[in-house]
Amino acid sequence: MEQYIWLIDDDAAIRESLSLLLSTVGWQTRTFNSAQSFQQQAGNLAALTGCMLLDIRMPGKTGLTLLDEWNQQGLNLPVIIMTGHGNIDLCRRAFRNGAFEFLTKPIDADLLFEVVGEAMAQQKTRLEAQQRRLPLQEKLATLTVRENEMLEQLIQGYSSKEIARVCSLSPRTVEAHRANIFSKLEVNSLPKLIKIYGDIAAGSK
Repeated sequence: MEQYIWLIDDDAAIRESLSLLLSTVGWQTRTFNSAQSFQQQAGNLAALTGCMLLDIRMPGKTGLTLLDEWNQQGLNLPVIIMTGHGNIDLCRRAFRNGAFEFLTKPIDADLLFEVVGEAMAQQKTRLEAQQRRLPLQEKLATLTVRENEMLEQLIQGYSSKEIARVCSLSPRTVEAHRANIFSKLEVNSLPKLIKIYGDIAAGSK
């Protein structure tokens, strides 16, 4: 999947200079003069790839407010905050709002390349991990409510007898559910089940 640098800044000169600079190392930049323009053209925030360069001071909402709102809407991009008025308080607030990095204008070219490179690498790693998890999540979705309950207990280390007692079921019934879980998730042992599905099952709650 192709990655882009989503550059949002109301200063045309900065948009032009940064996009030109980033293009020298082969990165594709999509520029916007406002948050409204970005939202109208970007579409589904959760589907965007690459990273974002976001000016902190623009007409309307601040970059930090926008970052907080977009994170709630599913934005997964590493966001690099840019400002011409950097201070420690702003820096702290940016990181509390989930910023990847905080750069002060005028931005040093070498630092820009370094930070954007790290952000793009992080996003690529995250996307690759999501791609690996997708087929596993699809298998988890085939479990019944009861099987999901038992999966959680199996991952926590409970034996079939303990699960039977907690769920008021016979051990034979628990063993049948356990066999169905192993079959649907295509594993043949409890250690393999925990290794492959432990983190995903916990994260889906």
